[in-house]
Amino acid sequence: MMQLARIHHVAIICADYARSKRFYTEVLGLRVVAENYRAARASYKLDLALPDGTQIELFSFPEAPARPTRPEAQGLRHLSFEVHDVQAAADELAAQGIAVEPLRIDEYTGRRFTFFADPDGLPLELYEAEPAEDLDALLLKLEGALHLREVRSSAAQLEELLDDDFRELGVSGVEWTRPAIIEALRDEAFSERTISDFRVQRMAPDIALVTYRAHRAAIPQRPSADSLRSSLWRLRRGRWRMAFHQGTPLPTQT
Repeated sequence: MMQLARIHHVAIICADYARSKRFYTEVLGLRVVAENYRAARASYKLDLALPDGTQIELFSFPEAPARPTRPEAQGLRHLSFEVHDVQAAADELAAQGIAVEPLRIDEYTGRRFTFFADPDGLPLELYEAEPAEDLDALLLKLEGALHLREVRSSAAQLEELLDDDFRELGVSGVEWTRPAIIEALRDEAFSERTISDFRVQRMAPDIALVTYRAHRAAIPQRPSADSLRSSLWRLRRGRWRMAFHQGTPLPTQT
């Protein structure tokens, strides 16, 4: 079965290119990726990007027919943008003379949303983001997941948690790559693990250093062990993934 990753871009055809370019770049603050004028078609193509990498292609075509908006026509209904504070975003639009509908509550999610329109009447939505989880709690949950039997034995779950260029310096001194650690954990003799003294240090908006003490329970194949652990977590496209991990063995208690 085909595996779709995400929406790459949405294409919009405008009536007045300069007006729409100003709206999407200055009012909505989208970043210009590329701008091209195609003389053979008398058409502009402006590539715009959101922070998560999703793009909007803004086209101008001579004498393009108007899009039916009301009554609503079949096909693509509207374009929705996620924001952390719907009211603040709506107030900012209103201050720039953009008509914004009264805020409503999604009956299924409980989150707020509202609608406004671009210069050609295309319905646009502001939708409230899910409340951000406390970073310490989130990284403790993610780090802890990597200690669970069902996660360690699942290549798919490990690929979700480990960054593409992940590296680990293990307690044995062996350096592991992402493919190698996924393969090694597939047939691991599993031991229960516990975490203590967990600390998170934000190194940058998209980088966090995690340190803690780990205890590995004894099993017939090996004795119990304690170690100091450190991990670098990196935020990319809205997801925290582990980029580096190191284990330092602690002396055995006697």
